[in-house]
Amino acid sequence: MDSVAAILLAAGNSRRMGKENKLLLPYGGRPLIQHQVKEIQKSHLTDLTVVLGHDAKQIGAVLPSVIKTVFNENHLSGMTSSIQTGIEAVEKEVKGYMICLSDMPLLTPKDYNDILDFFLRNIDRYPRLIVQPVYQQRRGHPVIFSSYYQKELLEHTDPKGCRKIIRTNKKEVRQLDMLHSNILKDIDTPGDYRQVIG
Repeated sequence: MDSVAAILLAAGNSRRMGKENKLLLPYGGRPLIQHQVKEIQKSHLTDLTVVLGHDAKQIGAVLPSVIKTVFNENHLSGMTSSIQTGIEAVEKEVKGYMICLSDMPLLTPKDYNDILDFFLRNIDRYPRLIVQPVYQQRRGHPVIFSSYYQKELLEHTDPKGCRKIIRTNKKEVRQLDMLHSNILKDIDTPGDYRQVIG
């Protein structure tokens, strides 16, 4: 059994950024989405699916050709549909799903590995495990759901994400304290972008 499938959500329309698609903005000399995919590729995660939607052609064009992509026809309905599209695209049997947001370029391979390794160390004892990284008691991303929740994730009806599943199963959640705030810093607005690129 492969370990964990990473699902990178890149289907949103980045409405709060204005006219530009934030995932195509430059970061470290390359498009932001390309940077984030490369960082995941440097981690121990070997099964990555990028979920496309808004501007799918443009975003797909800057991704490495080896990356598996899937198009979410319902991307306008919200984040949950992209999570579900990504899970449905996972071909192997896995222990869990790491749900990654594509607007968090400060995340490093070590961040991904720390969360992944914590999950793998605990999943055999806790088959219903959900791992959530935290920094100074603030919850961040990415989150890993055990494959136990596959059916629940696929049937989830809240369009804005899977926080309700986390709340409903809070006894199964293990929080991992992180040493820095990378897990909190996403880009929604031009101000966020300016802050992240320093």
